[in-house]
Amino acid sequence: MKLIRMPTDEMIPTERDDYIEVGFTELLDNLSKGALTPTIFKGPKGCGKTLALEQWCAQHGIPMVRENCTSGTDKSDLIGTFSMQGANEVVFCLGALPTAIEIANEAGMCVLVLEEVNALRPNVQSTIYSVADYRRSVEASSLGKNFRLKDGAQLWVLGTMNPGYSGTYQLSEALRSRFVFIEVLYMAEAREKELLEATFETPPDVEERRIAARLLQFAAESRTYDWDYALSTRDLEDVVRCYSCVGLEKALKILVG
Repeated sequence: MKLIRMPTDEMIPTERDDYIEVGFTELLDNLSKGALTPTIFKGPKGCGKTLALEQWCAQHGIPMVRENCTSGTDKSDLIGTFSMQGANEVVFCLGALPTAIEIANEAGMCVLVLEEVNALRPNVQSTIYSVADYRRSVEASSLGKNFRLKDGAQLWVLGTMNPGYSGTYQLSEALRSRFVFIEVLYMAEAREKELLEATFETPPDVEERRIAARLLQFAAESRTYDWDYALSTRDLEDVVRCYSCVGLEKALKILVG
């Protein structure tokens, strides 16, 4: 049976020149010096969790396999599924878990990122257990094959989650016991201001710096949790980008929409 997956070299993210370090990649550096304990980063949407993980992998040339978890994600998405290649050949397309193991065995190390892991249904969460514990393996029962991490290969299983976000589930006790949890908050106001001002197409003038300051004040008010929606750093960046194209009034209407 032919197994299909993305080539290893295509899984290494591209480093961003405009990335503003807020301490997250430094945290990843420190965590990576240990035993690569499976870790879930808890924090509000749009605060840069995924971007920082991509940047860290890019800086170190480490392949990263990412699975965007939703309530519709099932075991076949994580492990793999049969598919047709051409008119007559049946192949097996590897899901995120065996792909990460295979890449780690080939490259020496791989980072597996489970985005919004708490969006997985309880009956699907169990699929992750064997990858995140001492077994470091995953069984593809439909293939009769067990994908196992080789001696010396490293697989770092990371997850992200937004507590209280709609459409999420409680993590099972068995899953929680396999991970450590680190809270990630919005970046400091000075850093967020620096990021917003850097998002303007040209160095901001006095008026544009005033706009950035007002947006930050607006966001801070929304994050008191008295609002139905807390504005993320990503939301603010989108306003600045839209402002450069359509002006402030329309950019704000897009935000409200």
